[in-house]
Amino acid sequence: MNNDQRPSFDFLAGGGDMGALMRAADWASTGLGPPEQWPPLLKSVVRIILSSSHPMFLWWGAGLVQFYNDAYARTMGPERHPGALGQGGRECWDEIWPIIGPQIEFVMAGKGSTWNEDQLVPLTRHGRREDAWWTYGYSPVEDSEGVHGVLVMCNDVTVQHNARAELETVNAALTEQALARQREAEEARLRTLFQQAPGFMCILRGPGHVFEFANAAFTRFVGDRDLIGNSVRAALPELEGQGFSELLDNVYRTGKPFNATDVTMMLRRPPDSQVTQVYCDFVYQPIFTDGLVTGIFVEGFDATERTMAKVALEHSELRLREGMKVARMVVWDWVLATNEVVFSDNAAELFGASWTDMRAVWRAIPAEDMKRMDVARRAALARRGNYAEVIRLVRPDNGETVWLQVYGTVVADAGGVPRWIRGVSIDITARKRAEESLLEAGRHKDEFVAMLSHELRNPLAPIRSAAHLLGLAPDNIARVRQSSVIIERQVNHMTSLINDLLDVSRVNTGLVVLEKDVLDMHQVVLESIEQTQPLIDERGHVAVVNAPAEGEVAVWGDRKRLVQVVTNLLHNAAKYTPNGGRLALDVVAHPAMIEIHVSDNGIGIDADLMPHVFELFTQHKRTPDRTQGGLGLGLALVKSLVSLHGGHVTVASEGKDAGSTFSVYLPRHLDAETWPEPDAAPTGGGFGGLRVLVVDDNPDAAGAMAMLLEMAGHTAMVEHDPLLALERATGLAPHACLIEIGLPGIDGNELARRIRAANSASVLVAVTGQGHRYGRDTALAAGFDYYFAKPADTVQLLSLLSALQPAPRMVA
Repeated sequence: MNNDQRPSFDFLAGGGDMGALMRAADWASTGLGPPEQWPPLLKSVVRIILSSSHPMFLWWGAGLVQFYNDAYARTMGPERHPGALGQGGRECWDEIWPIIGPQIEFVMAGKGSTWNEDQLVPLTRHGRREDAWWTYGYSPVEDSEGVHGVLVMCNDVTVQHNARAELETVNAALTEQALARQREAEEARLRTLFQQAPGFMCILRGPGHVFEFANAAFTRFVGDRDLIGNSVRAALPELEGQGFSELLDNVYRTGKPFNATDVTMMLRRPPDSQVTQVYCDFVYQPIFTDGLVTGIFVEGFDATERTMAKVALEHSELRLREGMKVARMVVWDWVLATNEVVFSDNAAELFGASWTDMRAVWRAIPAEDMKRMDVARRAALARRGNYAEVIRLVRPDNGETVWLQVYGTVVADAGGVPRWIRGVSIDITARKRAEESLLEAGRHKDEFVAMLSHELRNPLAPIRSAAHLLGLAPDNIARVRQSSVIIERQVNHMTSLINDLLDVSRVNTGLVVLEKDVLDMHQVVLESIEQTQPLIDERGHVAVVNAPAEGEVAVWGDRKRLVQVVTNLLHNAAKYTPNGGRLALDVVAHPAMIEIHVSDNGIGIDADLMPHVFELFTQHKRTPDRTQGGLGLGLALVKSLVSLHGGHVTVASEGKDAGSTFSVYLPRHLDAETWPEPDAAPTGGGFGGLRVLVVDDNPDAAGAMAMLLEMAGHTAMVEHDPLLALERATGLAPHACLIEIGLPGIDGNELARRIRAANSASVLVAVTGQGHRYGRDTALAAGFDYYFAKPADTVQLLSLLSALQPAPRMVA
């Protein structure tokens, strides 16, 4: 909701005679300007003054501009009222300035409040000088930027003072009783005033913060529970660990007030219900007696409704931005008269620039596309209508070509003259590439069908010949034996081809169900070598195996399928390596990951084939004698099976005759024993060696971050539930915790406080996608060491982790 749409509120409405005077006053002469331009804080205080039946007075700003209500006006006399309204404080009260001036300066300097009971302040009223006694307090009107004014609540107690003096001369005892009744009456009046206040208020006494008074608004706010005579910790036990009691302790100890806005609080309302999240603005104001802090005055407002409305608006805007990002859509407005163009915030991400002049945009569009666009746009301008066109755009930042679907709508003024064009540009590069990929895939499929036909027909010729030989000489034992060998070899070849086809089909249609168990990688390697050894021996290769000993490394997987993965890679290496070549199988174990590398010094892989080696129907060029054979399905099957195990595969080759290396990365079977000892130091400098706990309720975000950390050499662990994360953070003692602040149940700030309360030495890094809802200062106050807003700068984040030590705690 923009400012023009917000509901207006006349803070000067009502207020009796003084309200009328304030509405009629020439405020420009005071330097404050029109009331509608006054600061929100001034408006709020003036509204409270006008709404109160108790004498209240305000000095505002450096000039101490004066405001007061009807109740206060009756104490002033005609010498000052109504002229005092809007007048400077020193000018108005010159005769008593030596008394009140230092107190005003004390409050304006941010040193606290003042309180005076039965204070003699002689002044001129109704044409004569008279001694007047007052009970009054000066309180700062302040916000995060400092003190802006002094608020006065007072009573003219001259009559009561004189009565006490007379009673003291007659009977000291009676006088004391009268004073007590008077004090009770004053306290009752103040309590009534506080009870009627729209915000919540309470008075806490002593270092234990015992409730002495709480108005109805405060009682409602905390769930209508018994407060008076109980300490904050006893009356509101669910606040323990949220930092509020510690703030009260600090205010009581230092005498410095504390204020905050939009603070999250977990309350039980009513006390026997579930904990709910609320928001509030509050001030902790120390109460001084004889220069010492004896209590704390608490005032504030329930800001839950306001904050939730703000959060809902932020979420709505976030969804819109995320929707545009997912759709890869940019909206824009083009002013025809000036060629000024305004793009949405995501333009730079899609276009590589965020232009402000449409002519700069045209320079990034190829001439032939620009010509088509110009024709469509001119036609739309002529009919005051719409146009649509598909064009290319060359990104100025990296030179890549982006395909865009452009829609434009001509917007005319009341006279029908086109003034601007409002449009949407959608990145359809992926669709264009998909169309090209489909064409390419179709070509590969046609080639594969032809190759399959050839591969299946090839064995039929020797089988038919062998069968014919058997028919011609059934009694020739040598010929029968030779024919049988030919038939068996060719049938085995056909069986292998068909099995590959069936395996790929099952995986791609989701029919393969893994039978997972804890597997010893040593046994997987042995079985794979055993199955590939005949081909290795046949070609005279030297095979070197470096793998963990039996029982050292375990994975959670399907034994048959993992053996199939390693066997396919070894078979592929042997097949594409000339006779007498060298093969290597290396298994490397990390705390959370297993790496399997199969390398050879064979024919290598061309650069143009490298991106497609794991795709279906893709195969290295055959040699003229077709000695390699096969359908090119093995690597596609490897990729699919590894993905089913939660891993991934890569390939590396420096080109023709330079050999190749295929690498498989699988999650290691993790339990508590796979983590290094909690007090162990990182295993080295740079990117590596840290145990990192990732806490995020978004599984995709958490998984991506964990994968990034693992690739950087760290050991990552993921939790989506904050309470489970708390158990792991305190039990396994990670070196660092990356915590999303917007978690369900308890937010990241509360989780950080609990981790710190458990004496954890982990470095806590806040990561939030909630915009301004969660502030950096609030996160650091909750116990975080560092703060990142999503999308986090991964280079900066990894650089931070690389520099961390597990024990010291540093605050950014």
